[in-house]
Amino acid sequence: SSSSSSSTLCRASLAGLQQRFQARDYHVAVIGSGPGAFYTTKYLFKGASAAGQEMKVDMFERLPCPFGLVRFGVAPDHPEVKNVIKDFTEVAETSDFRFFGNVQIGADVPMRLLREKYDAVVVATGAQGEKKLGLAGEDLPGVYGAPEFVKWYNSHPDHAGLNPINPGDSAVVIGQGNVALDIARILGRPESEMKTTDISPAALSRIDEWQAKGLKTVHVVGRRGFVQAAFTNKELRELDTYPDVLAVVDPKELELSLNEASKEELSKSRMKKRAVGILEKMAKNFAEKDTTSKRVVWLRFLQSPTAILPNADGSQVGAVRLERTELSGAAGKQRAGKAASGEEEEVKCGLLVRSVGFDLMPMEGLPLDEYKRVAHSHGKVKEESREPGVLGNLYVSGWAKRGPTGIIATNLTDGQETAASILSDIKAAGKPTAADPAAVEAALKEKKIRVVNFPAWRKIEAEEQKMGEARGSPAVKMTDIEQMLKAAGV
Repeated sequence: SSSSSSSTLCRASLAGLQQRFQARDYHVAVIGSGPGAFYTTKYLFKGASAAGQEMKVDMFERLPCPFGLVRFGVAPDHPEVKNVIKDFTEVAETSDFRFFGNVQIGADVPMRLLREKYDAVVVATGAQGEKKLGLAGEDLPGVYGAPEFVKWYNSHPDHAGLNPINPGDSAVVIGQGNVALDIARILGRPESEMKTTDISPAALSRIDEWQAKGLKTVHVVGRRGFVQAAFTNKELRELDTYPDVLAVVDPKELELSLNEASKEELSKSRMKKRAVGILEKMAKNFAEKDTTSKRVVWLRFLQSPTAILPNADGSQVGAVRLERTELSGAAGKQRAGKAASGEEEEVKCGLLVRSVGFDLMPMEGLPLDEYKRVAHSHGKVKEESREPGVLGNLYVSGWAKRGPTGIIATNLTDGQETAASILSDIKAAGKPTAADPAAVEAALKEKKIRVVNFPAWRKIEAEEQKMGEARGSPAVKMTDIEQMLKAAGV
């Protein structure tokens, strides 16, 4: 009886061992390497560890460098916002993490192969497209989208060659989110202050040249009032702190912004109440806008662009036509329409940047609905017609999941939710891992893709920092892929 009990014990411990082995080494692929990708990875590791599971993550990035919009979207004069890179680097240096830089899903590796060879695939590729104004003249030279313009001064390899046209004495930014304020501030700040940042040296010298040639005013135009404007107080206040920049607001527009419904919205928002004091100070500056020696950032409310007009010889944008708007509707649901006054104005500009939002772009294997959004439940993609033999193992995180809204930290809770969905699905399936990432590596090898792993990225980073030291800035970001690959030693 003792031998039968010991064999039962042995069988039980073997079953336990098998169970442990079954739970081991779940392997997830993450596409993209921005905040959405890294926060999801971080919480996959945390959640798996708490559940006693072993988790491996392979992250695929089209460029040789990680960090997505933290590297290419955050303003160069906001280094504190980029501190999350330290947190992401810590995640990347976990032994169960691998980075596959310089790998494009679709072109280099089909999405289907990833889904077959990993337990789950997370798409966290952000929003690569942008919303347009839909106006006549929008395709004139000198009209740019904020995504490409921001990526130009942030040294993105795809946009380093943008080469924007000299704006003359004024530029217009359409939109009033934080990105619009970033652009206005960077057009206004002098080279002496910006050269200690990691701004693209080529972009910096181009903006310096525009300022030397007389760039005087940057108009930041919003179709609704200040109560509805999307910028944060931090960004707003910052505009009024530079010795070379005068931030102004027309007092009349502050007054027009406060219809009854807007007063009700204002009464419920502590943040907007604080904005009033900052804007009133800018309204006091308004009288100086034509006499000041500073560059002027003019925040304009209740104005909507109706046409983009060419200059005299038709070679580039020359002006934008704005019409006065007024708000109607209940508090929290107000819409801007043409004002009864019929007031119109043409604002001269040689550069116009539209900053009215990003958009998701179609990607092989990722279903988008008519609103260019991905239908999902807690991060798990809802798929109508799944290919036969492919698991329902597709997930989204970050902007690819919720659309282009929120700040970097918004991706934290977002990543937690997607990670929790993956872990709960793995647990519910109760199957051993079917992952075979070696097949993906073999496909990359066969195509002779020069993969940049995380230690190789650290070599690029060290080289960029070295170039920055020579200029007295934190880094000079490389814009040439071949130069990056050479620095990475691949």
